Amino acid sequence: MADEQDFHEKRRHPRAPIGVIVRAETKEGGRHYYSKNLSSGGMFLLAEEPLPEETKLNLELFLPLVSTPVRIKGEVVWQKRQEPSGFAIKFTEISDGARKLIRWVVGRYLGQEDES
Repeated sequence: MADEQDFHEKRRHPRAPIGVIVRAETKEGGRHYYSKNLSSGGMFLLAEEPLPEETKLNLELFLPLVSTPVRIKGEVVWQKRQEPSGFAIKFTEISDGARKLIRWVVGRYLGQEDES
């Protein structure tokens, strides 16, 4: 199991505590989650029953101030069972447009023009 502290130290993208609704589809089906935080490289989703590490996901993010859902592919990189329980996702396939939208939302939240 990946160590949460190691994962935090490897982050390359600024992360903001933005809560968004996320539709996550796996081979077994889909469900909605709520995010604890977001960056242009990944996010943490709150869940009573976290998904296993290495689970592949098709994601739809419903971002604030954005009219259509952002579609991204990701993979679960670690999970946390104590409160707040959930799992971290690394984005594995993301378009330039989707990455720019997330950077814009995160940058606005952090009071920046753009997340570089």
